[in-house]
Amino acid sequence: MTTATRAPEFFTCTCNVRPEPHRVPVQRIVVTPAAIVDPDGIRDTLMNVWYDATLFFGPDVVMVVAYEEGEETGAADAAREWADAQGFAVEPYDGEFVTARITPEGAPQVPGEDRPVYRYAA
Repeated sequence: MTTATRAPEFFTCTCNVRPEPHRVPVQRIVVTPAAIVDPDGIRDTLMNVWYDATLFFGPDVVMVVAYEEGEETGAADAAREWADAQGFAVEPYDGEFVTARITPEGAPQVPGEDRPVYRYAA
């Protein structure tokens, strides 16, 4: 039996809002499965999310790319590839608090979701 190691929940932020480093939640980005996937669109969207996160939390921001399980794995594959190349943790989404969601254009908003949704053309 293998025990998966989950990414940390908090990291030390180095933004300019406070004079000293402080603890903030890890930026967990969830990529939803999709029947039609544009891998370049997913990679570009992940770069946009990363850029936005660095504006708020400084260059040492910690991101976790999480993916929802599903039959369509193209979105998860592209997200895992990008995260590995950037040195970010990748893990299956298990209901944790998320910072933002990445989904294709036209996909409906998740009921009750109040976090930003980044969309890519598919």
